[in-house]
Amino acid sequence: MSLFAISISGAATAAPLQDELTALLRSHPLVKSGRAQVDSANKGYDAAFSAFLPSLDATGAAGFERVSTPSFRATPDGAFKTDSQNYSVTLTQNVWDGGGRLANRSAGQIQLDIAQLGLKNTEQTVTFEGITAYLNALRQNELVQLSSQNEQNIRRQLNLEDERVRRGSGIAVDVLQAKSRLQISLERLAAVTGALQDAQSRYLQVFGRAADLANMSAPNPPAGLPKTIDEAINIALDENPTVIASNRQIDLASERRETVDAEYHPSVDLVLLHKQEYDFNGTPGSRRDYSAKLQATWNLFNGLGTSNRVSQAAFDYEARQSEYAQSRRKAEETVRLAWQAVKTAEERVGLLDNAVNIASEVFEARKTLRESGKETVINVLDSENEVFTARINLVGAQYDYLIASYQLLQAMGRLDLSAI
Repeated sequence: MSLFAISISGAATAAPLQDELTALLRSHPLVKSGRAQVDSANKGYDAAFSAFLPSLDATGAAGFERVSTPSFRATPDGAFKTDSQNYSVTLTQNVWDGGGRLANRSAGQIQLDIAQLGLKNTEQTVTFEGITAYLNALRQNELVQLSSQNEQNIRRQLNLEDERVRRGSGIAVDVLQAKSRLQISLERLAAVTGALQDAQSRYLQVFGRAADLANMSAPNPPAGLPKTIDEAINIALDENPTVIASNRQIDLASERRETVDAEYHPSVDLVLLHKQEYDFNGTPGSRRDYSAKLQATWNLFNGLGTSNRVSQAAFDYEARQSEYAQSRRKAEETVRLAWQAVKTAEERVGLLDNAVNIASEVFEARKTLRESGKETVINVLDSENEVFTARINLVGAQYDYLIASYQLLQAMGRLDLSAI
């Protein structure tokens, strides 16, 4: 049995879903923001590498200087007055910092991974949003077509009954009943037309342009759905970007704890210095200094700041672990709900397909009886309404199945353009 036995009118070449989603992912503000965050994290990762490279600093000063010391005041010239200059170049290479550089570098890589996972999650969310808007526009458009067809059929039956009354072979009350059914069909048409306008407004908000309903068609149900709910859950726990990102947050908290712990260790630097002075600091003439040394700095007390930051990092690590456990629970719940929605819609499609066939047979039989005068018009109209209602429900179930299938893919972390 085909899940889409009732086809949607219109060509399928001008606005296929995959092309619409490709354009959406190129232009959606949230996707652009996610890509910018990835670029930012990438630069942060590059910046963390700078701690492994030497730093080169140059300083210089020039200006008037007056130095008055007892020795200068004892001379005939008095205080030493001159235009002094001093310049220096310092090359510093960190040799050891307690592992802080390595932890920062690793943290930068993790932050980049988290940003990439966030972008993937955003793309999948936007993709599902686009799929839902696209399919709902198609759903409401088909319901309008069905409602319009139902209204035309009832109006035609009303005209036939009215003609029978004028010929003297009909019953006036049948005409009134037909008019009543016509009003109900018009109300339904008005309702689904309004719903179509709402769906088009939603489409405009998501895609940034109006839906080209004449050139849109529903995609085939996605292939490759898991055969069991346990398989779907295992895939989600392994591949859902939210779950993976939450796990990486634990790694990030661990690296930040290592960064703070490095403050307990001394920092050892290789320092190369070249300095030139001219009439500087009361020393006439020029002076040139060169030095190469290992310089160690070790903070012995900073008001318990490091100790408190280590405790803070430990609590952050514990919090990230709890958040990861919750993300796994939430992912499993989402998969279970989507799985049940798929199975329910799939079963409904089969039942409603049979219901349409049965209702159509009943309607044709009653219409034949009516033409021979053995059935009332109200029974004919009610039979037709049953066909209409069954087809409405079938269309809804078909689209519910499609949307639930893509929602299941999103829950598993596998909703991308290749799945469309």
